[in-house]
Amino acid sequence: MREIAHLVLVLGLICSLSAGALAYVRTSLAPRIEMQEDFYVRGPALERLFQQPAKELLTEKLTVPVGDQDYPVFYLRQDGEVTGLAVEAAGKGGYSGDIVIMIGLDPRSDRVLGVEIVSHSETPGLGAKVELASFRQQWTGLILDQPLALAGDGGGIDAITGATFSSRAMVEGSNQVVDLLRDHRQEILSLIEQRSADGATSGGES
Repeated sequence: MREIAHLVLVLGLICSLSAGALAYVRTSLAPRIEMQEDFYVRGPALERLFQQPAKELLTEKLTVPVGDQDYPVFYLRQDGEVTGLAVEAAGKGGYSGDIVIMIGLDPRSDRVLGVEIVSHSETPGLGAKVELASFRQQWTGLILDQPLALAGDGGGIDAITGATFSSRAMVEGSNQVVDLLRDHRQEILSLIEQRSADGATSGGES
């Protein structure tokens, strides 16, 4: 009986040490993991939206918390003015799960520069058609001053035939961005200005 108790104690100690070690590694590597995810997952979408190298674009990033959701926001500045924003959102209701999108826009006119797919698990040949430029180009030039909707719901976005769930998830993600900009636009721009001011004070852009 004493041997069993000793064994249980040793196993418990080993489990505790292993859990602590894993938690430490996860915490210490978290920034590097995020950087890798930004470069390989978000980077290509940013490059297509802004036609600039991802390495330059990824350094200009904010995370805007809203409720229990964090929204990554990337930005461009030129001559002290914010000339581009790219906001990531996970559109709910896709056939096989969330569709993560990134919407680029010009904050000076509120016009959409484009929408890119960051990740999805939709069915090849059906929901995966959200990647097609012919579908995504419906966003280009839109003004994000009101919620979007599919044509079947009274809006102006034509759904992909046979992939209504996927199309609706794209619209749902877009409306998250609409809500974010409506409620937090000034906060986002103020944070960008603050970061830029801090970077100038320390001798360079942050």
